[in-house]
Amino acid sequence: MPGGQTLGIDVGSTATKALLLNTDSTWEMHQWPSTEGLWGNLRKWLESKKTRVERVGITAHGPSAIVIRDHEVCGRIIPWHEPLSEKFERPTEGLHQLAQTRAWVPSRIAQWESEYGPIEDGVVIQLKDLYNWELTGNIARDSRSMRGYIPQSHLYHPGEVMGLVSKEGSEMSGIPEGVEVICGCDDLTAGVLGLGAKEGVVFNLANTSEHVGMVGGEPIPGLSWLPPLGSLPALSYNATSSGFDSNHDERDNQVNNLRKIFPSEEMWIGGGFAMEETLVERRNAIFKAGSEVSALGIAKLAQLKPHAVIFGAGKVGRGFLAQLLSQAGWTFSLVDTHLQSIQALQQHGGWNTFNLSTEETDWIQAEGVFHTSENLEPIISRADLILTSMGATQLQSWAEYILAPLCKRLETGAIDLILAENHPRPALAVRQALMQYASNQQSSLISERLGIAQAQVLRSCIEPTDTQHPLTIQIQDHWILPLDGDALKTDFSIQGFQKMPDFERELTRKLFTYNCVNAMVCYLGYLAGYEWLADAANDSRISSIALQAGQESSAALVAAFGFEPTEQKEWCERALSKYQDRTIRDPIERNTRDPVRKLGRFERLLGPIHLCKEHGLPHESLMIGVAAALQYPGAKMDESLPMGEANTKLQSLLASESI
Repeated sequence: MPGGQTLGIDVGSTATKALLLNTDSTWEMHQWPSTEGLWGNLRKWLESKKTRVERVGITAHGPSAIVIRDHEVCGRIIPWHEPLSEKFERPTEGLHQLAQTRAWVPSRIAQWESEYGPIEDGVVIQLKDLYNWELTGNIARDSRSMRGYIPQSHLYHPGEVMGLVSKEGSEMSGIPEGVEVICGCDDLTAGVLGLGAKEGVVFNLANTSEHVGMVGGEPIPGLSWLPPLGSLPALSYNATSSGFDSNHDERDNQVNNLRKIFPSEEMWIGGGFAMEETLVERRNAIFKAGSEVSALGIAKLAQLKPHAVIFGAGKVGRGFLAQLLSQAGWTFSLVDTHLQSIQALQQHGGWNTFNLSTEETDWIQAEGVFHTSENLEPIISRADLILTSMGATQLQSWAEYILAPLCKRLETGAIDLILAENHPRPALAVRQALMQYASNQQSSLISERLGIAQAQVLRSCIEPTDTQHPLTIQIQDHWILPLDGDALKTDFSIQGFQKMPDFERELTRKLFTYNCVNAMVCYLGYLAGYEWLADAANDSRISSIALQAGQESSAALVAAFGFEPTEQKEWCERALSKYQDRTIRDPIERNTRDPVRKLGRFERLLGPIHLCKEHGLPHESLMIGVAAALQYPGAKMDESLPMGEANTKLQSLLASESI
């Protein structure tokens, strides 16, 4: 797991800030006038601290014109605030939408060329890129910070490592040699990251130049717009013409006028001005950060976060696992077999979850989205955790193609595999499949270093409505993922991941309660002609017999595992209540798929029936559920059960007036 401190540096027009971010999100900062330069003050401060710097991120003001040629800065640095003649104005390139109220990089380049001639083999960079070059000896730039200029080389994503601190860079800065340096981003984007603002949030970055904007969304006419890049969201914004020397009323009026453009009534504020309480009150804003905002943001971007790989980009993978990981500060990659889904996710950049209870929307973004045909070794090699939610029928084949890259990863240390699958014993199935294909050496690695834990998915994740984006996932307001704590090999900690001892009994309880009631409702609902799960669950005859089946199963669970009867009764009622929730538009067809598996010996209907028989308990309602399931297209079971009476009762139920 990552550890140590992350150094974030913000070189502003007025002040330079250096911030050390700890793994627990605490931080400390030092600042000095930008006129004093960067490296000398930074080295003195770092020498006074007991630090273990792990990564560095730098942001700075812009856009400027800086040219490197033949390993040195060519000509002078032309800063963003220098007056610009109209004769140097040039159109912008690329997807950026930029308000023509100030000079962007193409115009600054024209100004530079008027003084020094054609750039030719020179490389145009920004101020943060200059500092990165001085630290590492490598030239790197990101398309977002180049504001309207499309470079053809030396391109990196903002969060991508562009080099290591060189010996010379270490002596100059006080940063240890060999520390990773990311490409970084512009100070506006860094400020938004420092606020912690997610999609839909309106922000006010109140620094030397004030900016008002909104995170995410499509371009808005008349405003500047930055497209998403890597892990960075899209931004719509504009700058005020006022600065530190402007009076309160002038600054407030400009900010409030820009604020009216955006739909949200709420505004988050951060920056040097935001440390003035009266200003925050006048703007009716929510204070999120002070002068540290951009230094904190670039440190967050640089911070080496734990990384997970999710196999399965379906509703549970994206609508539950990915959301829990994202909220816990983990990065993650998605791997899936469905090429069309992969392409859609890559094109859109991420997706929203829509909470059916709170109506809150959460934007989620994977670090990478990959097809199973790609080389998995580099994807798996950096994983701190692997999760699956791809369908129980794929586990066998998945184990075969994951074996080689997984064992390569195990050579570097232990890792856990979390299986969020509707399967009675997925951990056993995966371990057996891996061992089937493994060599002796691979078998030893799997036995010693691979934890394989089953998980219980109790959240409903369903398709979007016609008015929502096709990638949106509607979710139930449930935030706990119980999993087999005894099967783990590492000590990862993720909020919502509930490690439980003696998990087999908990898994059986979920399967024989939630899944059992679900199967009863769905197969009866299918025969009754219902399209939606909630409609079937609210039919009084269907709900009554589903609840009876759940109670029969519950009685067997109490007898076999010693569950507390009142608690188990609540489990059963809670299961039915979940499926009766009409805000969850879940089609019956989705729940009735794969009837052969669901009629297995240890599955949701036959499993509780056999448990009832072992303890001499009634199971008539469960038998009716089996009779209903056997009428679903393609259904069959290997068991021989006396179905005559159950079929008769089923026909009587279907003929009843209510159904």
